[in-house]
Parts: sequence; C-alpha cells; structure tokens
Amino acid sequence: MSSSEKNRTRRLLEETLESIQYLKKEKKSQIKFLKLISDSGIQISEMIESSLDMFRMEEKTYAFEPCPCDLVTIFQKLSADLNSLVLQKNLDLNFYINDQPMNDNFSHWVSGEYRLLQNLFANLIKNAIEASPINQQIRIDVDNQDANTTMIQIHNKGVIPKKIRDRFFDRYTTSGKKSGTGLGTYSAKLITRTHHGQIWFETDESIGTILFVTLPTTQKPEDKENKTESATFQANLKGSILIADDNLINQQVIKGLLENYPIDLDLVENGQEAVEKVMAVKYDLILMDLEMPVMDGQEAIQIIRKHFSHSDLPVIVLTAHNLEIEDFNHTDQMINDIITKPIQPEVLFNMLRKYLSIDADSKKENSDITDIKEKQPESINQNVLNIDLALRQLMGKRYLLENVMQAFKKDHFNAHEVVKQLLESNQLKTAQRRVHSIKGLAGTIGAQALQSIAQELETAIKENMLSKSNELLISFKKKLESVIKQIDKILPEKNIHEDKDPSISNDLSEQLDQLEKRLYHLHKLLIDCDSEANDACEECLPALNYLTQNTKDRPLIDQFEACLKNYLFDDAALALENICKKLGLNMKR
Repeated sequence: MSSSEKNRTRRLLEETLESIQYLKKEKKSQIKFLKLISDSGIQISEMIESSLDMFRMEEKTYAFEPCPCDLVTIFQKLSADLNSLVLQKNLDLNFYINDQPMNDNFSHWVSGEYRLLQNLFANLIKNAIEASPINQQIRIDVDNQDANTTMIQIHNKGVIPKKIRDRFFDRYTTSGKKSGTGLGTYSAKLITRTHHGQIWFETDESIGTILFVTLPTTQKPEDKENKTESATFQANLKGSILIADDNLINQQVIKGLLENYPIDLDLVENGQEAVEKVMAVKYDLILMDLEMPVMDGQEAIQIIRKHFSHSDLPVIVLTAHNLEIEDFNHTDQMINDIITKPIQPEVLFNMLRKYLSIDADSKKENSDITDIKEKQPESINQNVLNIDLALRQLMGKRYLLENVMQAFKKDHFNAHEVVKQLLESNQLKTAQRRVHSIKGLAGTIGAQALQSIAQELETAIKENMLSKSNELLISFKKKLESVIKQIDKILPEKNIHEDKDPSISNDLSEQLDQLEKRLYHLHKLLIDCDSEANDACEECLPALNYLTQNTKDRPLIDQFEACLKNYLFDDAALALENICKKLGLNMKR
C-alpha cells in the first residue's frame, strides 16, 4: 500500500469513526455493536499511523524531533510492563548502568524521541524474553562507548536460528512464533537509523544472543530543567479549572497537588455534569477523564466544542491509555493536550503554565514538600510498593500518599472478588472499568507490578478473552493482596490528617452522599425506561456490592442485576428502592 493509499484509508476510517459517534446518539440499542466497530476502527487507525511512520522512516522523510531522553525512565516502565512475561518463564530481567544495578538514583541520557525509543526497546526486550530458555537471566547493559555514543547490550541465552541470521533485520523475518509479523526487528533497525545509531547482533551456542544498539549520548538538561522546575513549582499559578473524573481518589490527587496555589477548582464525576458546568461557569481550563459513566469524556468534549473553540477553552485529556493528540483531532481541534496517568507533577505543572496566568512576582515557599528520600521501614518491599516513586509523583507529600493509600485499600481491598463476580455475570464493561481504575491508581501509589498485571487483565477483558481473564485474575489477586499488606505496614495507626486535607480523610461520608445522588439518577432512568440506566448502574454496583458483601442483603443485588439484564426496568426500579431501604440510603437529587 502506497503512502497516498494509506492516507486515503485513514481519512475514510476517520469519517467512519465520526459517523459512529453520531449514530451512538440516535441508536441506543446498537451502542454495544457500534462501540465494537469504533474500537476496531481506532486500532486499525493506530496501526496505519504506525505504518506511515515506518514508511516515512524508510523514505528518510520522518520529521525527527530529538530531545534528551532518560533510558532509566524508559527501562523502568518496560520492566513493569513486561513483568508478567518474565514471570511466566521464571526469568531474571536485570538492568545495569555502567556495570551497576539500575535503581531510581541512576539516569542515562540519550538524544531521541521517547515514543520511538520505547517502541524500540519494547520490541527488542520482548523478543529476548520470548527467545530465552526458561529459568535464565536476561541482562541489559548501558555503557558509554565513547564521549558521544551510548552502547546498549541486550543479552539472552537463546540462539538465533542460522536460517534467518543473514536477514534478521529484514522485513517479515520471523521464526518459531505463530503470531509473529517479522516487523519488530525491522522497525528496530529503522528507529535506530532514524536516531543516527547502529544495531547488530552476535549469536552462538556458547553465549546465546547479544543485541547491540548505539545511540547519541547527550547531557541531562540539568540547568534548564532545574530552573524550569523551580519556576513551575514556585510560580503563583492563577485561574479556574474544571476537573471531570469519576474516580474520587484521582480528584483528590490533583486537588492535593494544587492545594498551595490560588486556583479555583470545580470537581464533577461525568461528562454530562461537565457540560452543565461549562455552560454555567467560565473556566480557564478543563481536565477531562475519558472513561466516565452517564456521558464519557469524548462525547462531552464534542458538545463543548460546539460552543467554545480550543483557544477559547483549552481541554486537557486525562487517560491511562497510550494516546496521541491526533487520535482526537481527526478533523477539528477537539483537545489541546494529553496527560497520561499516573499524573507526573512536572508534566501537570508544565501543562498548567501553558494555559493559566502566572504572577511572576509572587513566589511560594515549598515548605510542605517533604524530602522524598526519607527512610522507609525496612520491612517494606520496594518491588511491591515503590514509595520513593510514589512520593515523587505526589511532590513529596507524605500525608497525601498515606490518604491515597488508605482510600485505595478501603475501595479496592476486595477488587479481585468484585471483578470475578462481574465476569461471572457477564458485566464485562463494568469489570474492565474497575480494573482500568485500579491500573491508574496502582501507578500513583508506586505499585508497578499490580499496574502491569491490571493492564493485561484489562486488555483480556476488553478483547472478551474470558479464559485468559480468569487466569490473570489469580495473579491480579496475589499482587493486590501483596500491595494491601505493604500498605498496612506503611500507614500509621492514626492516619487521618484533618489539618491537611479533611476532604480526603472524611471521604466516606462524601462517597455515601455521591452514591445517593447516583442512585437517584439511576432510579429516574429506570422509571423512564431509558437504556442509559445500564451505564448509570455500572457506576453504582461496585459500591452496592461492597456494602452488601457477606450479608443477607446480597440476594437483593442479584435480583436487581437480573432485572436490569433482562431490561425489566420497572422491576429493577422497585428492587433498587428495596435495596436503598435495607441499606438506609436516601436517593438524593
């Protein structure tokens, strides 16, 4: 397929996806199938975009925009992402920087593009894992070949078959993998060449296989970054922000990061509430989550853009998915930026500086930012819960981390059981949303292994791979239980910080209040026989399941779910009234 044909195909897909969004509003009964078509179209669009990048690199027309990239940051993320594959083969995946075991204190800077470098090493390290015999070590070494060149070596004990050695980096070369496309090493060659580096390998029975990659070394942007970071965290940001996120913990994390700044914050839990707020209040910026009940973020943004342009009212999308701005701005400027969860403070503040006003004459003291390298209890397993990483993500605010951990434990200590029940009752969308939420929160509290297995479980549920989902659920349970145990070791006996942020410590009453409002909305939809009740129900069920677990009221939930599943909305409304009466809940406007 030529470049022009790919572009034409992509435009057709974009038009199809846009049409689906309109159909969703008109054909409520077909939402499930339209969502499947839409998701498939987005995946194909992403594949085409990746293919176009490869084509541009082949033709040497790729618009390469290098910047300083830290290999340690890339390898830490890949280590978490590939953890389940490593465990399946009982391998040791070890990273070394100048012959020293890699840790959080290390950094090694090269010149490149983060996205391409992540793809490069994800392909090469995943290939090494798949090629390695079980119970072996895979070692990645990063060294300075000379003052201007970094050498990366990826060593595994597997041997490349002789029949493909001469064409190992050619297109479509593969051996022994049923699902292999033969494009992984080929794209690695293109990416390395685009970075003005080199790639080759050595392989034989005695050493296994060593892949060599060279990249241009660069200096850490120390002076510039430190000055920028200082200005970022001390400048007196001013403005008004609307935060739309259905996860209360995510809301409180952002609120905690911004608590020392004169920024007016409004918090809503779904797209419909966001639209209503925007029509009534003038905001300088919107932070919009995508996956929310009642109305998702994407639909809310489309409505908002009918009234406000991207320059009049900037929108930053919050997502745990790996998305690009181009995924949204197919034909019009829908969004301005993307922040990936878990939210990194420097990313958040750099974004805010672009859209909010700054009083340069007013500086703030960072007395509330504690030392993120404070000593942790010796019993804490950093492989389960990386406290240093979590504190960095929360600007060193220990009290905020403790409150987030407390809320995480309270909300998700039995998440494996909830997800299991949802899968057994075929409520896949609700199960996927629950796991997606845990994935993002796990990253926030430094539970990288849990984040990784949650990513796999979410993908398996999304692709309707129920057998694999049940297998992954076992590992998910173990990881979650390990995290909860570590949280119990970390939290002080009295971890309620009313003096710091009462909105977090008193969040139980808040959550009950929010639940009662959601139940009122759900009940109204049921009375109206509105199919939107299914989406509204998905947001209420986890809390209802939690409140009725191991109680005699549990059958009421089963009855309610059965009515809803069979579209008996009148009966479901009566069942919901009975549940609320039993639990002492008042459905509020």
